[in-house]
Amino acid sequence: MPLTMRIGAVGAFLGAGLLALVWAYSYGGSAEPGILDRTGPAVTWGLPAAKLVFNLANACCIGALVLAVFALPHGGAAHAKALRIAGWSAAIWAVAAAGFVFLSFLTIANIPVSADSFGPIFVSFLTGVDAGRYGVLASALAAAVAFACFNLRSPRMVAVTTVLAFAGLVPLVLKSHATGGAGHADSTTSVILHSGSAAVWLGGLLVLILLRPAVLPGQLNGVVRRYSTLALVCFITIVASGIMAAWASIGSWGGLSTAYGGIVVAKAAALIVLGTFGALHRQWSLRRLELDPHRAGRYFTALAVAELAVMGAAVGMATALGRTEPPTSLGSAATDPGLPVPELWAYISQWAPDPLWSLACGFAVFFYLAGVRRLRRAGRTWPAHRTVLWLAGVAVLFMVTNGGIHVYQGYLFNAHVLTQMMLTAVVPLLLVPAAPLALAELTILGRTDSSTGVKEILARTVQPVLAGVTRAPYFAAYAIAGSLVAFYYTPLLGWSARGQLGYSAMTLLALLAGCLFTRAMTGRPDGGGGHARKARLGVLAGTAALYGVYGWGLTAQAAALESPWYTSVGQPWGAAGPAAAELGGIIMWVVAAGTLAVMAAIVTSRPAAAAGSRTQDEMVPDPDPDPVGTPERPRPHAG
Repeated sequence: MPLTMRIGAVGAFLGAGLLALVWAYSYGGSAEPGILDRTGPAVTWGLPAAKLVFNLANACCIGALVLAVFALPHGGAAHAKALRIAGWSAAIWAVAAAGFVFLSFLTIANIPVSADSFGPIFVSFLTGVDAGRYGVLASALAAAVAFACFNLRSPRMVAVTTVLAFAGLVPLVLKSHATGGAGHADSTTSVILHSGSAAVWLGGLLVLILLRPAVLPGQLNGVVRRYSTLALVCFITIVASGIMAAWASIGSWGGLSTAYGGIVVAKAAALIVLGTFGALHRQWSLRRLELDPHRAGRYFTALAVAELAVMGAAVGMATALGRTEPPTSLGSAATDPGLPVPELWAYISQWAPDPLWSLACGFAVFFYLAGVRRLRRAGRTWPAHRTVLWLAGVAVLFMVTNGGIHVYQGYLFNAHVLTQMMLTAVVPLLLVPAAPLALAELTILGRTDSSTGVKEILARTVQPVLAGVTRAPYFAAYAIAGSLVAFYYTPLLGWSARGQLGYSAMTLLALLAGCLFTRAMTGRPDGGGGHARKARLGVLAGTAALYGVYGWGLTAQAAALESPWYTSVGQPWGAAGPAAAELGGIIMWVVAAGTLAVMAAIVTSRPAAAAGSRTQDEMVPDPDPDPVGTPERPRPHAG
């Protein structure tokens, strides 16, 4: 690909972003200086410009790292170049974050740099004010990512660096409008999902164009297809999280008539155009790449350049949106009528969609059913009861994380206990027997070009951990005990009551601990016969005692443990019986007794396997580049 084409792609990206930023910043009223403003137009316009550079740099960094981890063959020229691009982008990201913090201080303090008190006040801002501390953290994380990109090359360390890069997006989100305020919706998770998905999507496309000369012609189609899959997932995530975040800031349909609402509408129009470009790529570009990679590569690049111009405009508008006052801050949000007394019907009828877990449930259903469909198209079968269990488990997970339990979890301690027990005990008891990992083994294609895909991650990381847990089930019991300590005797208890980020961390921890424990108790042991059965029954008895002690502790310490909820929202229902914190202990006992009894029944009813033997139902299929290929060839079934 000619150098002029790559320069044109970068120019279209930056030019459209700057033009959109100028329009949206002026239209939203943020460019107008205040009456007592002492900083001048350099700071007024420098602040959004620094944020735009920040956004573009972190997108290029994250996009390059994700391509290096997921799409590019390890050790090749394209992989090395992607890491170099990520490193230089992270360095620019760190400088832009530092500049943004400095300009933010000038805007907040409203003092000239020449003032005698400038130095001490600036240091105090960096160490004692959230905006300063978060900015310093963002700059430090970006610098750490840059160092890692230039010095670390192993696949695992590149994956760790990618996670660190995503973490670098969080600090400035926490100081934005996302965290809301009194009476405002918390859209932190929505904004983090939105920012991360946008970084992968637009950064990945720009880096893919820059890498085009280094990608071998025979690898181009595969790399583009992998990026296309990521782009589709990111597009869905951006649409869903963007709607939730925008509604949290707008609050009502009338808010669309404000300047903030106008920018949101323009940004939504750009997203529709980008969706059209994505459809053209999947229906036209990818097919042509299969037939003629060299010639079709030029068509792909030309279409991608136009797409990057629209992406740049969307980023520019998003940057200005972060500096525009939302309608909820201006008092135009819809009035909250308040929640009814927490009774059974209220738990069923109330809804509060959570962006992370809504998307997780949707993707879980889609990919599982897609795997079943792929097996059937290959002439093979998958037990229907497993599909029913999976759909039921995802449905319960969706209700817990988006329904009335989620709503009241932010108000009541006993609702928090119910959430934790449903996620730790009930949901895993439905999901684990559905054997999603075995389905993935049967249906996901393995990579043959030294890159890392989902199947390779499962084989190298997930399966060894699960095998160890199944052989030593008491480790899973330790995970349950540790999670209970984290839920009730660490700051996580308060964080889960006050914001989406803490709630999401609590939910993920509960679900992982529960799935590990359920897998250890209900999975078929690899040999051991009756000894394995006795060991599992002993672990179940110990876990029952653990829940009994913790339930008693929750009942005895309810008044002290529910303080984060009273701190956040008071006691809106007075002394209503369903709101009593002491119900938490009873909830823990009831749910634990029911689920542990089911697990004990599974363990005792399952025939003991001879040492070293494995049944036909539990065998993992042999590694094969075509795991759903010819149905005539006999193969073991999944377990």
